[in-house]
Amino acid sequence: MINNTSLKVDTSIKGIILLTLPISMAKLIPELNYLFNAAFLGHIGSKELALAGITGVYYLIFSAIGYGLNNALLSIMSRRAGEDNRNEIFSSLWHGLILGLGLAAIFVAFTWATVHPIMRWAGVESNGAKMAGSFLNIRICGLFFLYSLQMQNAFLISLQKTKYLIIIAIIQSLTNLALDYGLIFGHFGLPALGFNGAAYASVISEFLGMLTVIAIIYSLDVRRRFNIIPDFKIKLQTIRLVFTQGFPLMSQLAISTGAWWVFFILVSRNYTYEEQAVSQTMRNLFGLGGVFSWAFGSSANTIISNLIGQGRQEEIFAIIKKMVIISVSGMSIFVVILNLYPDLFLGLFGQSGDFVNIGLSTLRVVSTAMIILCVGVIWLNAVVATGKTNIVFWIEFLGIVSYLVYVWIVIEVMKMDLEVAWMSEWIYWIMLFLPSFFYLKYGNWREDLKY
Repeated sequence: MINNTSLKVDTSIKGIILLTLPISMAKLIPELNYLFNAAFLGHIGSKELALAGITGVYYLIFSAIGYGLNNALLSIMSRRAGEDNRNEIFSSLWHGLILGLGLAAIFVAFTWATVHPIMRWAGVESNGAKMAGSFLNIRICGLFFLYSLQMQNAFLISLQKTKYLIIIAIIQSLTNLALDYGLIFGHFGLPALGFNGAAYASVISEFLGMLTVIAIIYSLDVRRRFNIIPDFKIKLQTIRLVFTQGFPLMSQLAISTGAWWVFFILVSRNYTYEEQAVSQTMRNLFGLGGVFSWAFGSSANTIISNLIGQGRQEEIFAIIKKMVIISVSGMSIFVVILNLYPDLFLGLFGQSGDFVNIGLSTLRVVSTAMIILCVGVIWLNAVVATGKTNIVFWIEFLGIVSYLVYVWIVIEVMKMDLEVAWMSEWIYWIMLFLPSFFYLKYGNWREDLKY
């Protein structure tokens, strides 16, 4: 018997939380993993912790491109769910996977050919560039598994089966944590690979995460439970749609993450290894706190796309307001605890000297940025949900230009303190929020909502 499970979203506070909380947990668990990864490397030395910053952001550029494609795919699949156009949900996933794996192959080849000179160009000294290049030649292979994992997670979100994301994240993260400890330090009978051990651990955990999500989707039996008939035919029209919707978001996130990489390059050129290590910990903190905000961004994309598919555009602003209140309230609790007990976080990294003192003032700045992020990411993803991804690109472009001008003046020209440099996150997220807000309030996004 075919079961036509409803795919219409629940827009009550309870419904929003039930959709978002598993996404948050699924994002939180890997971020905790990255945090422990950095903590392990910090116990090797400040140099390894500093290199983890620049290599981590390099990988993040390419993972962000996949995330951009994933956001476009989530918007399309959620729209199809709202329209009750069930077979096209799977078809969109299939064509997204084809594009994603093709991009991964290009990025792996590019990294293998150019990573060492790029590190030298970025100002990393010769031995550090060799270490970073060796690490990234391994780490970049994880893109094949990461892209596949991201897009299949989006498929589950579009079906509102977010609880399974927690299972995937737990399996992936426990694997990563155990292998990090084993391969970095040589425990559990594994070789002590030091810095490169973290790369192998991450790639293996992404591979297991991908296998887990495949097994979950297979066990869901989407043909019977959701009346979705998997179709593996390649349709140029669908590939064109996914690419057209995804390209502005891929470009947007590549540019924004690239700008963050520029920030770390400037930090590596103008600050001590100790200050660079602080910046790496702040990147971990921003990622850790940001999981809740980005989860609400994914939920905003899903819910608003679904509502548009149902023709319920008039409810969008009430939903955005509701989501912003929930997100900011939750983040405020986290920020208050963090600022009351900062030594608990900063003490994880095994550093001595002025590390905690430098980190304390920077932590205050970053925690404020995390509140601003809550608002900006929801409004930006609401624009994504309209399908006007070209507008999203130009909003991002404005934010990036503002960000880069600020960090260049503050770090390279005026040589100001590290905490002032991190105020760039305030600038960036304010410049994403304001155009998103005014576009949704006064723009012509209601015209031509079909795709």
